Amino acid sequence: MLLVHGQPGEGSDWGPVVAALEADHRVLAPDRPGWGSNPSPARGMAANADWLEDLLAERLGEAPVVVVGHSFGGGVALALAARRPQRVRALVLVGSVGTDVALTRLDRLLAVPVMGGAIVRVGTVAARGVVSLSRRALQRIGRAAGIDRQTNGNSMLRVLSGQEPVPADAWRSFTVEQRALVRETPELEAALPSVTVPVVVLIGTHDRVVGVPASRSLSTALPGAELAMVEGAGHILPLEAPEQLAAIVDRYDRMTRLRA
Repeated sequence: MLLVHGQPGEGSDWGPVVAALEADHRVLAPDRPGWGSNPSPARGMAANADWLEDLLAERLGEAPVVVVGHSFGGGVALALAARRPQRVRALVLVGSVGTDVALTRLDRLLAVPVMGGAIVRVGTVAARGVVSLSRRALQRIGRAAGIDRQTNGNSMLRVLSGQEPVPADAWRSFTVEQRALVRETPELEAALPSVTVPVVVLIGTHDRVVGVPASRSLSTALPGAELAMVEGAGHILPLEAPEQLAAIVDRYDRMTRLRA
């Protein structure tokens, strides 16, 4: 299994999913370029796919894998399947980008030079304030356990909660990927009909980042893709529904191994 994290993020964001899979599967969840402990500079979806292909060739030789991609990482997973079809046995796309429908006005605004970076900085400061106030309010009424568990399990939420500082290179990495997202989506969308491996598109019904309409559009554009919804869940499914996600990944792994 290859698990590809989103933006911002790091490989450890898959922790609960890895825990549910690792007893029966070999699982790789690397930090992508520009994030976590990876010293390589951030890059676009196609270049991320090439970096993953090099990593897989080093670790596994030519063995095909099930690729699971979250959000921006879903776009990377699609690019890998389109560019290296022999590498991918199946795709599990979780709250994934991939079509123009997934790009909001904010996405396009964040890709604008200078302006996008300023919006990200101001927005991060504001978000940290909101999360901090929410946690204090919950602590006063004794209901902080749930939000604390979610915060501890996701790198983005740890930063927004103030538990960790904003990494020095995070602004640059986010901006580089945001511009690539807007620039590369048309080419990626045009390549979707060529992706013929088994695919499931998974989306939380309360996802406000990518959203159900975008996931439905993505599943329609991919030949024979399955669309699965997680009732009541939002965008961070690796944290919100790890066991359900792991069960779907395991099902696609077993299905494609039997076919092979």
